[in-house]
Amino acid sequence: MKRLLLLILLVSTSASAADPTGRGTLLDAQSFYNSGQYFKAARYAFTAQELDSSLQSESYSWITISLIQARLYNAASYFFIRTLQSGNKAAIRRVLTHSQELLVRLGADILRKYLIRHTNYEDYDGTNRSAYLYALSKDALLKGQHDKAIGYVNGMSSRSPLWPYALLVRGTARAILGQGNLAIADFKRCENNASDYADRLKANSSGKRFKQLLREADDLESRCIAGQARTLYQMERFDEADQTYDQIAKASYVWPDILFEQAWNSFARQEYNRSLGKLVSYKSPALKFVFNTEADVLNAQSYLALCLYPDANEAINDFNSKYGRFGENLKRFIQANSSNLFSMYSLGKESLRGPLHSSNTMNRLVNRFVRGPYFQNLVAAESAVYTEEYNIRQFDVNQAGVNHDPRSGFPGFLDQVLKWRLKTIRMLGGVFVKNSLLDYYQTIISDFDKMSFIKLEMLSRAKGRLLGRKVEERSRGNIIPSRRDYQYYWSFNGEFWTDELGDYVFGLESQCGT
Repeated sequence: MKRLLLLILLVSTSASAADPTGRGTLLDAQSFYNSGQYFKAARYAFTAQELDSSLQSESYSWITISLIQARLYNAASYFFIRTLQSGNKAAIRRVLTHSQELLVRLGADILRKYLIRHTNYEDYDGTNRSAYLYALSKDALLKGQHDKAIGYVNGMSSRSPLWPYALLVRGTARAILGQGNLAIADFKRCENNASDYADRLKANSSGKRFKQLLREADDLESRCIAGQARTLYQMERFDEADQTYDQIAKASYVWPDILFEQAWNSFARQEYNRSLGKLVSYKSPALKFVFNTEADVLNAQSYLALCLYPDANEAINDFNSKYGRFGENLKRFIQANSSNLFSMYSLGKESLRGPLHSSNTMNRLVNRFVRGPYFQNLVAAESAVYTEEYNIRQFDVNQAGVNHDPRSGFPGFLDQVLKWRLKTIRMLGGVFVKNSLLDYYQTIISDFDKMSFIKLEMLSRAKGRLLGRKVEERSRGNIIPSRRDYQYYWSFNGEFWTDELGDYVFGLESQCGT
């Protein structure tokens, strides 16, 4: 960014002294824009601010909207940000008429802080105001300002393409505040919106962009169903939660984690055999790619609840052997690469492009979060930058009577812009991978502590029995799971079948109170 500012400062200073006709060139740029010659319009607008530096903010706004119309969204993002930073209200309001489109194309993270810092509610027209409110709602949610997040979403238009994502934000905020029924209603609307959007995509779209949008829509639908189930669990409406979890397709990216959440739901209902049946599915070859240390903890807790201490002890020992050394290796990796965000991004991209079923524990961990839409969209954005780089060269070749040296003039400046954009993408991806690794490292540490508590609990009970004391068991048995009409419960016999995954039920007798 600093290099770009220095470059434009040097160009503007030398050019403005040489030629005072910048205003006329800017008017030419507007004429080309109105006639649909968008790249030529951007080029003339760039020349205008070279000729007269006082026109920079106005010129940048015309460059922004011209590049957006030319579908050079990544290149446009730099000029969009610089226009917002200029403080020129007319220029700012001009680019804000495209803020929703840019947010949908590039995601909220790169633009959110600039919209919040440099614009106001009054700067937006009715269509694009929702983009601003969505940016505010996400920022408020991340800061724990849940009432504010809800208020911002309330002001959005339900016709905005960001509306389904806003419903997810509002539903999450309401669930955190304990407004269960309102949260469920938001998650349900989100599910329906995402489902309808996916259906429209399938009927009318094709190509790489279609696949990306369909993946996002399907993922959003699953997450909104999961939001309903989690809220029902929070409200202790466990049977409804279980039925809602069942609505998530096994082919969904989020389903492996949902399996674990359903196991917890069964545990809360004291259906320990069903909880163990859910968890044993992770041993299936089809789910070997899943990295979830919390599932191992719940496995041990379920055996403890049935007072099957040898089985619980075996689960604890297996956990320690699987994750003891890995936890140390993960800590060393994070410490060694903490300031190297590009290395973190490269790790994520390497895991994403590698096989899902990996024997490498680190890749299994990284796969847990890089295969979601957020990171995949960053990788897709990186690819889109290279596509724009090619398209800019093609646009430039078709311009007559200009210098076609890609290292100078407007194309040369755009080359620097796209290098900046690549850097921001990799930085965002690196931060995401780093923070995710830190979160999972803390989870592993916490899970080791939980396993220690389970071990101590078993030892305490064993000691009490040896001393002849009456030991208060946390549970007196196991509730036999009921079966709904659409469910098949399979007693696990050591073999896995794809259509049975998630439906296994153990047949263990509780030893509590014996």
